[in-house]
Amino acid sequence: MYLADARSTKSDRAAAAAPGTRPGRRAAVPGTVLALGAVSLVTDVSSEMVSAVLPLYVVAALGLSPLGFGLLDGINNGVGALVRLLGGHLADRGGRGHKTVAGIGYGLSALCKPLLLLVHTVPLIGAVLAVDRTGKGLRTAPRDAMISLSTAPEHRGRAFGVHRAMDTTGALLGPLLAFAVLRIADDRAERAGYGAVFTVSGCVAVLGVLLLVLFVPARITAPPPPPPTPRRRRGPPCGTRSPCCAGPRCAGSPWPPCCSASPPSATPSCTCCCNANSTCPPTCSRCCRSAPPPSS
Repeated sequence: MYLADARSTKSDRAAAAAPGTRPGRRAAVPGTVLALGAVSLVTDVSSEMVSAVLPLYVVAALGLSPLGFGLLDGINNGVGALVRLLGGHLADRGGRGHKTVAGIGYGLSALCKPLLLLVHTVPLIGAVLAVDRTGKGLRTAPRDAMISLSTAPEHRGRAFGVHRAMDTTGALLGPLLAFAVLRIADDRAERAGYGAVFTVSGCVAVLGVLLLVLFVPARITAPPPPPPTPRRRRGPPCGTRSPCCAGPRCAGSPWPPCCSASPPSATPSCTCCCNANSTCPPTCSRCCRSAPPPSS
């Protein structure tokens, strides 16, 4: 169904097929993280375009006082913070919940941009902004969960750093683009200029939703753990008599025998490693010193 489902796991399978290779930047920052970073960049361009001109639009064009706008914006931000808890809970239900909930959040935010063209009263604008903040609250937790799931634990700091850098880049470009659109539409009516900003913002938001649908996989699994380090083969515990020590070679030795298998592929042979000075010859891999010599 999604283009990303056919492409997302190619690099992961290649990394898993060569566990002994040293992970590079591609392994440290998976393609899913870069795709989510691109979605956040584009969406932040759209959101910051509206945030940059909205105070001017509400105060100058609609006549709301600055105190009233501050109260309205504060209530909407509080709603978004509370909705984040709901977004995280919904995203954890089901294997595909993260992308679904994030998609709903990005879709709500994209839908609110053109709605600003249709509302011209403070209560309706407040309702549209509340829906926009709800979308932002819904998408934050599942987006961060997808970043964590797609990245190995030792590289998650770098992955979140890359995503945050792309997100901040979008927040920087948004106001610049908004005031560029206002400058181009300066010769028109005042509300027409704001309408142009809202229109461009809506188009950019739709682009962000398309990036999410096409390039972010629906099901994200944690990367496989690194293979365990093989342990060095050791002989039996000190004082243990194994079958290889029952041969005639060790008969009559006053010291506990030691079974040496060096190299590991060779058949273990019985050697009496310890001498009277409790030292182990270099040819032995283990020396048994747990029992005193039998009395004669």
